[in-house]
Amino acid sequence: MIFFFKQIRDIFTKSHSTSQQIKLSRRAFFQLLGYLASCTVLSFISQSKYLH
Repeated sequence: MIFFFKQIRDIFTKSHSTSQQIKLSRRAFFQLLGYLASCTVLSFISQSKYLH
């Protein structure tokens, strides 16, 4: 399984420049944060409806 991820990383590295890798990684990171934040907000909203 680790070999699979290493191959994917090698393909990514060969197909993008260093600056592109940084931009894509930052974008993916902030999209992940946005997704987690939206899950948290929706969870709090759904819990508040059941508490009343």
